[in-house]
Amino acid sequence: MANVLDDRAIAVRVDHSTLRGEAAGTDTRYTVGLLGVVDGAWAEAYRAVQSESTGYRRFRLDPRSRTITFSCRTVDGTAKVFETLDRLEALLAIVNQQVGA
Repeated sequence: MANVLDDRAIAVRVDHSTLRGEAAGTDTRYTVGLLGVVDGAWAEAYRAVQSESTGYRRFRLDPRSRTITFSCRTVDGTAKVFETLDRLEALLAIVNQQVGA
């Protein structure tokens, strides 16, 4: 029981070193890994927060691989990618707060 509580105290966060892009027509699809415990309760909170705000719907969580994918238009450049990563971090902060991490 103590291990579950200890694990939950560690907030889920973006692992920037895992960011990968793949061309998809006029877009680039990005995948980024997550650090921390992505269990059923966390994934459920993620989906709930995501459904409450249209600004977060572009992010797709794969809880099994602990990754999130999103797309950006290729012509928007890296500034848009960093802006999108900032939005993702804001989403994760809300979810972490919901689950008490």
